[in-house]
Amino acid sequence: MSIVARTRHLAVTFAFFGVPWLASAQQAPARSEVAVPPAVVMGKITGPDKKALEDAEVRLGDAPATHTDRKGHFEFDPVSPGLHEVFVRKIGYVPVRFRVAVTAGDLWDGTIAMERTAQSLPEVVVLDSARSLRNYRLRWIDGFIERRRAGLGTFLDRVDIENARAFNTAKLVATAPGVMARTASGWDELNVNRCGNGFGTDSKAIVYVDGFKTETSTTGRFVTFHDYSPERLAAIEVYKGRGTIPPAYDDPQACLVVLLWTNRR
Repeated sequence: MSIVARTRHLAVTFAFFGVPWLASAQQAPARSEVAVPPAVVMGKITGPDKKALEDAEVRLGDAPATHTDRKGHFEFDPVSPGLHEVFVRKIGYVPVRFRVAVTAGDLWDGTIAMERTAQSLPEVVVLDSARSLRNYRLRWIDGFIERRRAGLGTFLDRVDIENARAFNTAKLVATAPGVMARTASGWDELNVNRCGNGFGTDSKAIVYVDGFKTETSTTGRFVTFHDYSPERLAAIEVYKGRGTIPPAYDDPQACLVVLLWTNRR
């Protein structure tokens, strides 16, 4: 993946001519305000052959996603000054993530080249009681189905994950009622209305991956979600508040438990 970008500043110049203008300026306060235009982030997405990629999904921070046109172009206008994370993905290509920094009036214009990758489709599991299929059935499927029927948490299967169109796993977890997510560089932060602000020393959140405890946090910050992107997941379970957490994954101080399931057997 390569990124070629150029940034130029937009400037507005005013010129005044004539004596009446000069006289008016002498009478009025010597103060003028020029509105600074907002920043614009635009660019082009290409493949390894340098040909434009149409319908590639582009996300900038928390702004609504856009898709490239026939010529591979995308544009975000207006963009607030500051540092923004850009995420680009398209089926059959390696996702691209990078950051751009703009100031008021900047125009960021870049070309992003994507590399091809072998696309692995999610495994299709037929839920059947026949003996011939038992060896192919994912071990966690039965527990997931049983807990979803009980209805004590929030459950996302592969179809739900695809339909959510979330660009990271923390955003998928935040589809659970009362859960909010904030993404930063290298970690994600969750806030839950039943856990207080930032969890605290008397309450914690736990993340399990394929049934194994992977991370525990008392601040609400996690790095696990960066390691397991939505493309890698087959299902998600989210439990918040005491009394909802399944006994097999419970902890006396836990106020939030997230179970991530992959296609691992």
